Amino acid sequence: MHELSFHETTFEKCLKCNACTVNCPISNVSFDFGGPKHLGPELKRMMDHQEVIDDARIELCTLCGTCDASCPENVHVSTLTSYAKAIHAEENGTKFRDLILSNAELVGKLASTFAPITNMTMKVKPVRKAMQKVLGIHADRQFPTYEFSNFKRRYNKKHATTEKKVAYFTGCYATYNAPDVADSFIKVMEYNGIDVAIPEQKCCGVPMFANGQMKQGLKNAQFNTNSLLEYTRQGYDIVMTCTSCTSAFKKEYASYLKTEEAEELAQHIYDADEYLRILHEEGVLNTNFATINAKVGYYAPCHMKGQGIGNPAMDILELIPGFEIQDMAASCCGQCGTFGFKEEKYPYSLELGKGLATVVEELDADYTVTECGMCKNQLDQLTNKQVKHPMQILKTAYEKVPVTS
Repeated sequence: MHELSFHETTFEKCLKCNACTVNCPISNVSFDFGGPKHLGPELKRMMDHQEVIDDARIELCTLCGTCDASCPENVHVSTLTSYAKAIHAEENGTKFRDLILSNAELVGKLASTFAPITNMTMKVKPVRKAMQKVLGIHADRQFPTYEFSNFKRRYNKKHATTEKKVAYFTGCYATYNAPDVADSFIKVMEYNGIDVAIPEQKCCGVPMFANGQMKQGLKNAQFNTNSLLEYTRQGYDIVMTCTSCTSAFKKEYASYLKTEEAEELAQHIYDADEYLRILHEEGVLNTNFATINAKVGYYAPCHMKGQGIGNPAMDILELIPGFEIQDMAASCCGQCGTFGFKEEKYPYSLELGKGLATVVEELDADYTVTECGMCKNQLDQLTNKQVKHPMQILKTAYEKVPVTS
């Protein structure tokens, strides 16, 4: 009998309406996946009656959360599927590759320490082919680059001194792959007179949940909850620049940990663009932006759509004079975190990304904007347009304001 259980996660409100399956990105490109309804609520019913437990198709679930957002009865389908993934991993074992991919923070620390060598090696075709043969990481998958001068080596402020205080959960991507995003966020906050502190933190756990490593993911979730609550109880707002991290703290932690502390923390979690939009609504946002004459396309990550807060990045970037931004309204990019690196998932990843690549080509904007580092990775591979994070654009808009004497 497997140790993991999700008996407390309700499926009773599921009407079998198939809204989750109709909206599921994987179900829309392949019949191989049984769909969220079947591998969520229905599989849960069977497991409760000691019937079918093992179903390898569960590994095709990307945990994008689209099923949750589309469910009219608010059934947390992704919670059901994440536990099914964990049980499948426990009963069938976990590939060494999946263990590596689930530990994004450890990989980030090691890869950034040897960044020049890491980045160069990942571009060598024979090395990539060897990785596919030995590890099962597809040779044609483009890898994000790593930065030796990662964010935490340069900025480790533990306390803020301004009246409005922000605690920044950087996440693995902004720490090790794109520290310029983190630097830009700090600058944007400075232009708004807000001091930023960096709490003790571990990987949000999303790569672990996606690879069936529920126990380790829950340990990280509990550590982060305890650490960040120390800040919220001192009046800090918790802000993040990665939509996957934000989604985890707002939704997954509460669903998985089922504690009052996780629920309490979720009330203080903000996406960076969402936080700036709130400042604007309160009339305190610094809107002294320089003109940026650009036509750009915006891609909303799945984990942003699932938060149900609209497109705060567009709401803020539209305040920049001359800045023309258009929602590309595309479905899942197909990278899906670690999913798109796996040899057997790579064809699905490319099929998922076709629609977005077509939209980017047809729009022919100056560049693409998105908050998610893994979405950027897929866009970098499938399109010829530069990809920027909203914080990088806002930092530029603030810095280019003419200095008056």
